[in-house]
Amino acid sequence: MTQEELANALGISQSAVSQMLSCTMLISTEMVMKIAIVFGQSPTTIDPAYFKRFDMNRSDMIGFLTLELMKLKPAERQRLLKETKTLSKTESTKAGQQKKLRNS
Repeated sequence: MTQEELANALGISQSAVSQMLSCTMLISTEMVMKIAIVFGQSPTTIDPAYFKRFDMNRSDMIGFLTLELMKLKPAERQRLLKETKTLSKTESTKAGQQKKLRNS
């Protein structure tokens, strides 16, 4: 997979992928999960300290969700990632509209 293909799958720029690979950009926990989904891997394969980023109550839930995601077929994971990107864009648009309304 090329950096550009990975960038498209993650909904980010190729430059951002390059920065993550060269360790010049911190990778958020959400991005670690997205990368894991794209490659069909556990988030701890991408970042061995992944679960240390969470408190115990949240990490139990994240671990459960990760195991459930790994049960999905690659095409199902890709569809879920696509739907997640769509929802993220919708939420971002709504947040921007609300900010404009507050500033008016």
